[in-house]
Amino acid sequence: MLRRVSLLLCLLALAAPSAALAQSDSPFGPLQLPPVDTTPVAPVQTTSSSSDEGGLKSWQEVLIILAGGILIVGIGWAIVADARHNAPVQETEGQSEAATRREAEHKRRKAQARAAGKRQKAARRRNR
Repeated sequence: MLRRVSLLLCLLALAAPSAALAQSDSPFGPLQLPPVDTTPVAPVQTTSSSSDEGGLKSWQEVLIILAGGILIVGIGWAIVADARHNAPVQETEGQSEAATRREAEHKRRKAQARAAGKRQKAARRRNR
């Protein structure tokens, strides 16, 4: 998903300069203003009896609401998927026994290393 979005953004970024180069004038040249129409315009009186104020139609409102709902569901799904991926794993019976054995072996080796270090230190003191 992230790759698709980044690819789309890269393509849009590459398309932007081509739109700027399509202009006929130099971007650093003077602006050409369109000619101003100075003819007088008669005011037009429109009497509209409809109560339509030019807002969105009902099907457009439904589409917007559905798009918002889909967006919220998608965000929730992404959060839950990430949480499941990063959640701590509960140890089962066999795993806890294996962990206990690993810890015991680690402590035994550490104790042996300490004892060897103490014997070496005592030997160095005797040989001074």
